[in-house]
Amino acid sequence: MKIYYSFFFKKIQILLCLVIFGKFSVNSQILTNGNFETGGSGVGFFVHDYTLINPLTGTSNPGFYARTTNPTLMNSNYISGGDHTTGSGNMLVVDGSTLANRFIWTTSDTGGAIGGFTIGSTYTFSYWIKSVSNDVTSVEATRANIGLTFVNTSNISPTALNNLAPLPSQGWQQVSYSFVATANNVLIRLRTINNGTIGNDFALDDFSITEGGLPFVGSYTSINPACPNSTDGSINVNLSGGSLPYGTFTLSGTANQTNTTGIFSGLTEGTYSISVTDAAGQVYSQSNIVLVAPNNLILSNPITICEGEATPLSVSGGNGTYTWTANPTDNSITNPNSATQNVSPSVTTTYTVTSGVASSTTNLVFNGDFSLGNTGFTTEYNQIADPNPFGVQSSYDIVTNPNSWFTAFASFGDHTSGTGNLMVFDGSTDPTGTIKAWCSGTPIAVLPNKSYTFSYYVASAAPQNPAKLEVLINGISLAPPVTAPSTTGVWTLVSHVWNSGTSTTADICIYDREFVDFGNDFALDDISLVETLTCLYEKTVTVTVNPQVIPTFNAVNPICVGETLNALPTTSLNGYIGSWSPALNNSATTTYTFTPNAGQCATTATLTIDVSPVPEFSIIEGCNGTNYTLSAVENNASNSSYEWFNPSNNLISNEASVIISTPGIYRLIVTDDGCSVEETINVLAPFCTIQKGISPNNDGRNDNFDLASYNVNNLKIFNRYGTIAYNKSGYRDEWFGQSNKGDELPDGTYYYVIDFADLETKTGWIYISREQ
Repeated sequence: MKIYYSFFFKKIQILLCLVIFGKFSVNSQILTNGNFETGGSGVGFFVHDYTLINPLTGTSNPGFYARTTNPTLMNSNYISGGDHTTGSGNMLVVDGSTLANRFIWTTSDTGGAIGGFTIGSTYTFSYWIKSVSNDVTSVEATRANIGLTFVNTSNISPTALNNLAPLPSQGWQQVSYSFVATANNVLIRLRTINNGTIGNDFALDDFSITEGGLPFVGSYTSINPACPNSTDGSINVNLSGGSLPYGTFTLSGTANQTNTTGIFSGLTEGTYSISVTDAAGQVYSQSNIVLVAPNNLILSNPITICEGEATPLSVSGGNGTYTWTANPTDNSITNPNSATQNVSPSVTTTYTVTSGVASSTTNLVFNGDFSLGNTGFTTEYNQIADPNPFGVQSSYDIVTNPNSWFTAFASFGDHTSGTGNLMVFDGSTDPTGTIKAWCSGTPIAVLPNKSYTFSYYVASAAPQNPAKLEVLINGISLAPPVTAPSTTGVWTLVSHVWNSGTSTTADICIYDREFVDFGNDFALDDISLVETLTCLYEKTVTVTVNPQVIPTFNAVNPICVGETLNALPTTSLNGYIGSWSPALNNSATTTYTFTPNAGQCATTATLTIDVSPVPEFSIIEGCNGTNYTLSAVENNASNSSYEWFNPSNNLISNEASVIISTPGIYRLIVTDDGCSVEETINVLAPFCTIQKGISPNNDGRNDNFDLASYNVNNLKIFNRYGTIAYNKSGYRDEWFGQSNKGDELPDGTYYYVIDFADLETKTGWIYISREQ
C-alpha cells in the first residue's frame, strides 16, 4: 500500500466536506452530459490529470485527451470511427499517460460528488469504452486499464474495480457497476492505471447513472477431483448485478455446504446444486453440476449368470495397467493383468480391478502454511511489524489477518483454517520485478526424472492492480506470471507441474512482476511441493451365480402304436420355458430332451414316452371234431387277453378260441400290455356236418332242415325215384318234410342238392322220421 493511496482519500474527504457544506454547487441531476454532446470538462464531468488538446492537429502525446467526433482528428494514426451514441457525435479520446493512476473522468462539473441519490437505494453506473490504437494487442501492457473509485457507496458489484480496454476488433464495450448509495451524494472517478508507452489509447462515451441494479446473473466454475477418491474438487460461484448484499451461498447434493463466498472446496465426485439469493429476493441457482474424476475406471456392469456359464468382464481408463483379483478366488482368471477377463465362477463372486499406484502426498516445502511463523523460507521483502498509517512498500509479515497488520487491507483469514498464519505483502515498486517475495530457503531434495507439482494459494489484500506472480525453480520459469484475483480475500490455487530431469534439488522462488505503486498487495498460504498426483484407481463388480435347476414335468402314460400323442408342455412344473426334441413319435418308445430358453438357470431334462406295441394276430376258423371253432393265432400270447363278441355284439368268450354254431360276423379284441387291437371275421357256415335227418313233430328238436347259417341260393329235395319233392330259392330253414304243394311227405330217405352262393354245390341224403 502506497502513501499516495491515503493521500488521495484525504483529498476526497476534503472535497466531500466542501460539497456537503455548500462550497461547491452540485448539479441536481444524477448525471448530465454523459454523452459529451453539451460541453467538455466542467459540464457534467471533470477531467483532472489529463491535458485537453484544442485545437486538434492530428497529433497527440501521452497524457492528453480531446473531445472529438473521430479519434483520427486527434491523432491521425488512430483507428477511425464514430462515437457510441450516434456514430457522429462526441466522445472523449485519450492518449494514455506514461504515469500510473491518472484521473480521466469524475462526476460533476468540478470533480466532486453529485446529489440526487436516495440512501439505501441501488443504482447502476456504466460507460462505454473502445481501443483506438492499432498497437493495442492481447498483451495487457498495451491495453488501457481503467480503475474506478466510488465514494459514499457500498455493495459495489462487480467487486473488481478495474477493467482492461477491449481489443480494437471488439469495438465499443460497456462497463457496468451497481452500488448502494450510503449518502444522498456520490462521487465516482475513473483513472488510468497502465503507464505503458505502446498502445494504451482509448475512447470513452455514454456515461450514465440510473436507479436500479444490474440484472442478477451468475455463473460457476468447477474443478474435478484429481482422483476418484480424492476430495480436492471445487465449485466457485460468481455473481454480478442484483441487489447487494448477497445472501448465503448453498451447496447441496453429494455434499452440503453453506458460506458467504460462493467458494466450495473439498468436494468428491458427485452431483451438486448451488443457489444464492440477493437482497431483493432474486435467486440464482444451478443444478446437475457433475464432478467426475478424470480418466476414472470404466468397469463392466454387475451381471447375473447361471452356474456353469462364463461371462466377459472388461475395464478401461485408469493408467492403462490393471490387476484383477476375485473374492472368493476364481481360478478362471488366468491373466490377472489383462483388461478383459472371461470368468466362470461357481458361486457369486466379487471382482476387484486396480490401476496405478498412489503418489506420495508428503509436502517437501518446510513451513509452507506458515504455522511455524517466520522461518523456513527467505525473502527480499522487509519484515515490518506495523506499516500503518500509510503502508511500507516491499514489506511483509506473518499474520492471521491482513487487516490487523495494515488497516487499509481487506480483512480475511488464512486459507488453511481461517484462523492460522499467512504471509502478507505490501507489493514492491521495483520496476525490474526481480524482488524475491518468497523462496524455499535451502534447496529441497528431490528425485531425478520425477514429476512434481508446486502450488500455492494467493489472495489479494487490496482490489487495485493485482499482483502478477511468477515461479522459478532452479532459475527456470514454470509458466508466465499469474494474476492474483481482483476480489479481495478470495484464496485462489495456483499450480504448476515441474519435472526434475537430472536435478536432485529444487531451489524455488516466487516473484511479483507487478510494480505499480497503487494496489499490488497480496497474501500467500499453503505453499507446497509434492510428487505430481498419480491416482490409485479401484473398482469392483459382482457376478451373481444362480444354481442350475432341473425342469420337472408330469410323466406321460404309455401309448400304443399309432395312438394320438399330445404335444408336450413348453413350461415346466417349476416354471422354466423351453422346447423339446426330437419331434413326437407315436410309433416307437422315445426319450425326449427339454432345452430351456436362454437366460434361465436350468439344465436340460429328459422324458421317456413308452409306445407299447399292439398285438399282432390272425383269426382262423374251422372244425374241431364236430365243433366249429374260431381261434386267435399270435406270435407271443403270454400277456394277451381276449374278448369274443357274436353277431349280436354280446360277449361270448374270454378265451383264445370259441365254439360257434351260427353264421355271422364275429368280433375279437386282443389286449396286450394295455394296447388293444380288434379284428372281425365273417363266418358263413359254422357247421362241421349238414343234418342227416329231421323229425317234424313240433318238439323243438330237428323240426326242420336248418340251413340258415349258409348263404343258400337254391335247395332241391328229391325222393328216392329222383323226382323233385321240394324246391326253394333263397332257402333258410323252411322245409319240415312237406312237398312243394305243402303235403306231408312220407317218412323215408330223401336226397338234396344245395346250391350255395359262396360255396361249392353240395349233395347228400337226409331222412324224415316223424316218430315221437
